[in-house]
Amino acid sequence: MENGVALVADIGRQSVRFGLAGGPEGAAPREIKRFSNHDHQTFTSALVSYLADVGLRDARLPSVLAVAGAVRGDLINLTGSRWYISLAGVEAVLRQKPMALNECAANALALSQLPMTAFTGLSGPSPRPISGDGNYAVIGVGTGLGVAALIGANGHHVPVQSEAGHIGFAPQTGDEERFASFCKARGMLVEVETLVSANGLLLAYEALSGGKRLPSPEDVTRNVSRDPVCAAVVRMFVDHLGAFVGDLVLTFDAWDGVYLTGAIARALESQLKEPGFRRRMEARTAFRRQLADTPVALVNRNDLELIGAAAAIRNA
Repeated sequence: MENGVALVADIGRQSVRFGLAGGPEGAAPREIKRFSNHDHQTFTSALVSYLADVGLRDARLPSVLAVAGAVRGDLINLTGSRWYISLAGVEAVLRQKPMALNECAANALALSQLPMTAFTGLSGPSPRPISGDGNYAVIGVGTGLGVAALIGANGHHVPVQSEAGHIGFAPQTGDEERFASFCKARGMLVEVETLVSANGLLLAYEALSGGKRLPSPEDVTRNVSRDPVCAAVVRMFVDHLGAFVGDLVLTFDAWDGVYLTGAIARALESQLKEPGFRRRMEARTAFRRQLADTPVALVNRNDLELIGAAAAIRNA
């Protein structure tokens, strides 16, 4: 290990960000550089380029990799990407065995490192400081739908990774039935992520508009006041996200708080504060009162994966 320095990485479907943590300059990630997956045939190629850029090509470095995929075994497939991660290959480059965790588990770990100013409360109770004995759920709404929990145990935080975004989609409204039928007619297996994701916004617009397409998710979120189909899509998206949040609180005992991350969640802040989100979240036969007492907040940061990876190094 070079002067207490460690490598951290946020490995996504389209790009990877590397940074350094620890050493004399402290734990906060620094020397952050982004590499496109299209510019490198393999993850290892991007890693070697980064090490050369920061003058650590021959260094022995511990590392934590926050990966957009299920972390199991030596080979990790990135969801929706041609890349895969070989932990043995990374070890050959860094000369020390890496630690890998799901990117949303890294997001969960990052919560404990953030000030309260990083959180924007939605409707319902205000967010509370992260407690070492509390249970929390983290939902990342982006290219995909990431889910993790942060479980308090004897004053320490344990991240629990999951692939809950791939739970089956359960329509409860006419628009949701219409969306599910549209997807099934295309031969798609409909999961929560099929709607609650960047591509889900576009797919939902096509379903509810009778086949019209928009080029980007921003075209949906920015035109809510001008296009009634956009308004219907966002309302369905937000309401179903509310139902999913309620499911996760019950699954993880996350009564102490739910945190939404990602640019799409931040873009929909005003809609998330409307009654439909909490109404669907709290619509339960049992535990309605407890759900009403559970705070939900947006996280106003876009560097959580690297912060969480740096926290994992300190916790190792």
